[in-house]
Amino acid sequence: MASSHDIMQRMREVQAAREKAFEPLAEILGQRADLQRQLAELDAPYGEAFVAAEAAGWTAEELTAIGAEEPAKRPKGRPRGARRTAKKETPRETSGASAPESSTAAIPGQEGTGEAATAAAGSVSG
Repeated sequence: MASSHDIMQRMREVQAAREKAFEPLAEILGQRADLQRQLAELDAPYGEAFVAAEAAGWTAEELTAIGAEEPAKRPKGRPRGARRTAKKETPRETSGASAPESSTAAIPGQEGTGEAATAAAGSVSG
């Protein structure tokens, strides 16, 4: 029968072999984390460059066909051209009678439902 010292020595040998096998994985994990951090740092400038290319006349479809992936995160805010367009269209839409009609159309339906429920409740209790 083996002594406890022999058993512990064998366990250390097995553990050392396992640690040695893990060393390349640990090194690659460190490199991988560094590369992922570098890639994340490029997300914002890449998104800005993609949007700048679109502003210069490229479509997202054209850019992806060439090999540029659409960015995961686009820069916050609207492009200046879209904001100017939205301001021009907004007065036309709100100057018409369509906006007030849509908001008042919902109110009578809600009031009518409430009145019907009140009338029904009044007739049941009275």
